[in-house]
Amino acid sequence: MFVRNRAPIIEGVTILPDQRELVSTFGGQPPDPDQDHPLLPLARELAELHRQRHRDPLATAGIDCRRAELVTAIDNWVSTRVPRRQSTAHIRDESIGATVDRMAAAHAHASHLLHTAEKVADDRVHAAWYRLALLVDHWTDLITGSAHNDSRARQSA
Repeated sequence: MFVRNRAPIIEGVTILPDQRELVSTFGGQPPDPDQDHPLLPLARELAELHRQRHRDPLATAGIDCRRAELVTAIDNWVSTRVPRRQSTAHIRDESIGATVDRMAAAHAHASHLLHTAEKVADDRVHAAWYRLALLVDHWTDLITGSAHNDSRARQSA
């Protein structure tokens, strides 16, 4: 993966966390207290909930209710702080919160496979990390404002 332009900044706060911040958050990297974006604790909890789903499938209903609350909290934060054109630029008409949730799920799944597969070179492990990379690219496009243009190009290809 390569790094594109960082997310726009309004009043000294990055509007949305960049892909590196999210991926390190999903992986459990401790936040930098001086630079922790307000959405990162919510993203961190989403990733932990997805890991819990792998460990305890019987708790799925309660976990999914909490995930829905976190997605709503992210969407509410975004709706009050992100300019409208950017908060509605989605490739799949998906909310920002739902996008973060999908990324957290993909990261938890890829990490789970990496730690449980007999061989790290297993095709399933590669596919899971590749899917996460695609979602990370989607996120980068979304926060830099190029998601709308890229989605047209991908659909016509």
